[in-house]
Amino acid sequence: MSETTPQLETPARSAGQIIARNTLWGIAAQFALKGANFIFSVLVVRTLGGEEFGQYWIVMAWAGLFSVIGDLGITQYLTREIARSPQRNDDLFWDTVFLRFVLAVLATVVTVGGALLLTNYSSDIILGILLFCGTYFFQVFLAPLTSVLVGRERIDISSALTVVTQVLWMVFAGLFLFLGFNFLWLFIAGILSMPVVTALAYWFVRRNNLGPPRLRVNPALWMSVVRAGLPFGFTQLALSFAFRVDTIVLSQFVSDFEVGLYNVAYNLVLTLLGLSASFGAAVMPTLAHEHARDPASILPWYYSSVRLLMFIGLPVAVGGMLTAPHILGILYQPEIAPAAILLAILVWDLPFVMYHSFAGQIANSTVREGAAARIYISLGFINLALNLIMVPRIGVVGAAFATVLTDATGAALFYFLYRREFGAGLGLKRLIRFAIAAALMGAVILMLSQLNFFLIVAVSAPVYLGLVWISGAFSQEEKTRLVGFVQQRLPARLKTA
Repeated sequence: MSETTPQLETPARSAGQIIARNTLWGIAAQFALKGANFIFSVLVVRTLGGEEFGQYWIVMAWAGLFSVIGDLGITQYLTREIARSPQRNDDLFWDTVFLRFVLAVLATVVTVGGALLLTNYSSDIILGILLFCGTYFFQVFLAPLTSVLVGRERIDISSALTVVTQVLWMVFAGLFLFLGFNFLWLFIAGILSMPVVTALAYWFVRRNNLGPPRLRVNPALWMSVVRAGLPFGFTQLALSFAFRVDTIVLSQFVSDFEVGLYNVAYNLVLTLLGLSASFGAAVMPTLAHEHARDPASILPWYYSSVRLLMFIGLPVAVGGMLTAPHILGILYQPEIAPAAILLAILVWDLPFVMYHSFAGQIANSTVREGAAARIYISLGFINLALNLIMVPRIGVVGAAFATVLTDATGAALFYFLYRREFGAGLGLKRLIRFAIAAALMGAVILMLSQLNFFLIVAVSAPVYLGLVWISGAFSQEEKTRLVGFVQQRLPARLKTA
């Protein structure tokens, strides 16, 4: 009589549960982070004033543009490979670390040298660029550690580290602002926070038995890693270019104060983009795993997610456009009021960026990073061309229109890419219903425009939600999932009430 050893069944993965968990952690972190960062950015503007705030963002734009050289997409490649097969961590981790050190040196030389040779920036701005480059060398180890966490679907930990990074920066920067120091000390604050976060990331990776692996370096592998990372790197470069080139062009044609006004408005929009960024970060590693197992499983996520993003993005764009003066009047001193027209234009960037940033994550998950890179590279050239045409003629308003037109083009290109590869199913009629509901909500806002901002929101938001619910913009299945999602997170006493 032979004995048989019972086989323990491995619990089935639920992509939906994993994405929901990671998205909730990401959104919670983004709410905490963006909320605190938003409040702090208001303090920075009020303390530094429009001119110094403009100088700060000139540094961020120039250095941020060339920071891609310090990575070339290799950490994104590492994340994707770990998500598809965790064993790839052993093969790639230390080579990624050493490659990033070499690239950090190259990025510093190019970033600072380019600013000295190609611009007429002041000595303070050049020094700020040099200080920003100091963070590249901490990212040599921190970025691969983060790739391990994200690739193994521990978005909760990576989100917590992001919050810690920002909180430490705000503590140091707030102290320096309180002492009356200039904008350069905001970059010193960033450098001071990096060692702490790097040590925490290492501790979390070790505590969860995720690595790092035994030190092993294979320089013969480096060129293949760089080649594999280049599509991600081109995407990073194109996105960075698209997000930064407007400020760089503006710095050559308008005053530092006007650059500050533009970035006050744009940063408000970027703050709102935190929600979609959290969702995209949660989607990528899980769907990369699911795509490796069953490519067809991606389609329902794409269709439903796009409808959800438009459900959020369209009313914010309409409401933000119509209440821009109210928003700036609440947050900033009177000298910032001219930024209202910029905010009213730039807020329309929100739905377009929400869509094409999510579409880019889908491309990374489904091994279509080459197609995404081509789209984002084209957007970089389009944005540069539009800024060079429009900024000399109409200044910061031209930069705002150039940004929205560029991202609208990006959304269209991704739509046609996935329409061709995934087929019909997105449901344009449903998206039009979201747009109609948002337009009707806008009519309500106009009727209430003389009232308090918070009262306007309190009335118009339920109007939009009601219109969406009865219009059929969501399918019955999607409604059921949304109701179930909310009910699961209600306190027990409210469920039984």
